Amino acid sequence: MDSLQVRLLVTYFFVIAVTLGLASLSLLLQLGEYRDSISYGNLEDMGRLVNSQASLQIQLSADSALPGDQPSSSTGGDSGKKLLADLNNYFNNSASGRLSRETTVAVIDASGRVLSGFATSSTNLDGSVVRDLAVQPPEDALNDPRRCRLDRPDGPDILCVSTALGADALAALEGTNASAIIVARPAASLGEIVGDLFPRLVFSGLIGVAAALVLGFALSQSVAAPLRNIARAARSVSRGNYRQRVPATGPREVRDLAANFNRMTEEVQRSQQTLRDFLANISHELKTPLTSIRGFSEAMLDGTIDDQVGIERSAKIISDESNRVLRLVQELLDLSRIESGQVSMQQDEIDLNELFGHVGEVFALRSEESGVSLDASIQGQAHIRGDFDRLEQVMNNLLDNAFRHTPEGGTVRVACRDLQPGTLQVTVADTGPGIPLNDLPHLFERFYRGDNQNGARQGYGLGLAISREIVRAHGGEIWATSEPGRGTTFVFTLPTGGRATPPRQRG
Repeated sequence: MDSLQVRLLVTYFFVIAVTLGLASLSLLLQLGEYRDSISYGNLEDMGRLVNSQASLQIQLSADSALPGDQPSSSTGGDSGKKLLADLNNYFNNSASGRLSRETTVAVIDASGRVLSGFATSSTNLDGSVVRDLAVQPPEDALNDPRRCRLDRPDGPDILCVSTALGADALAALEGTNASAIIVARPAASLGEIVGDLFPRLVFSGLIGVAAALVLGFALSQSVAAPLRNIARAARSVSRGNYRQRVPATGPREVRDLAANFNRMTEEVQRSQQTLRDFLANISHELKTPLTSIRGFSEAMLDGTIDDQVGIERSAKIISDESNRVLRLVQELLDLSRIESGQVSMQQDEIDLNELFGHVGEVFALRSEESGVSLDASIQGQAHIRGDFDRLEQVMNNLLDNAFRHTPEGGTVRVACRDLQPGTLQVTVADTGPGIPLNDLPHLFERFYRGDNQNGARQGYGLGLAISREIVRAHGGEIWATSEPGRGTTFVFTLPTGGRATPPRQRG
């Protein structure tokens, strides 16, 4: 029972068994009506046959009578009994065996009472009365059997059908007050009905079980096979094959699972590639300053550089490169702490006019030296709750990138507006050459390097990655849009009421 497919098959069999059981119970509850319907159907067929045979027997009697003989009322009873005897001989004693041992043919009067002695049965039917004969049938329905019940004084009721006697039969039974002839028999027993239906039910049940087996196997296979594929793919991924993909087949839920698994493996593959790139990039970033530090320090130690000016110049280079390494390590630690939620953002009241004014003063000299104008504007709500220093760090990173990629005579614009109630949107736009569209999704990855328009590699460093984590820690999101040749716009949102969502915890 550990296999999902086996469990599905057992479930299908259980559902089929319960369904068949309920169907059988329902059938048993309806067998009474079905039994009477079967019995009445047989009696109606027999009633028509009895009526036609009675007419034939009367015609044979008339043909065999001597010319000039006249029936008399005193002989009506004898004629009727002779007619019943002929019918009994035809139905019960002939090779045809049309009447069963329990079937009775009798003559009744207009009130429905069985005429004494006018019944082909070993059972005494004297005093028996047929119900539901108060209404005389229409002329065009005289020969149609009507369903009824025969009340017996010494036994249970039995089913019957009555057929009105024709004119010839009434003449033959003149003087007996005869009105109709009935065919009666007890209702079929439950055993007879079950015996009649059992072979059909078994045959139908076997067909249903066979169809259920085939369909159940196909359905369980359609669910289990894709799951087995996903399990095999998961084992392959656990062994380091991150290129493993599974086809999205089967029911909708299984297809969704396969699609999510494929997206997961793509993310794992991308994360592994990012990790490898990160290690390569951090090694490259550290190798250059460390090489400089090692080279100048060895030159000073072995006496290659022995003059005071050279020593001072080498010491300055060693100091600058050491600070570069320290800044890089500090940024990595800062990014890691923010991503892991170890850095809590202050929730102070911040006036964006003050923040933009402070950032404008910091970049005023750079704007003047580079010939790039800086334009800032605020529309709508200007107060939020957050960490002033961290948001200033975000603005510094974005403006630094904007000034570095905007040529002389260009413009860097900083704007703020209400995006929706409770949310502000801040934009930093430049008029530089823009960023290739295939690089946009990777701008906020650590040490991602894209191709610039000259074919050289340009690095986006850790600043944007840190900016993204700071914005997310405040409950906002950050993204970039760019049109090559017309500039780049960085956009981030901030909730006015403070952090809307907790910082993400990295596993």
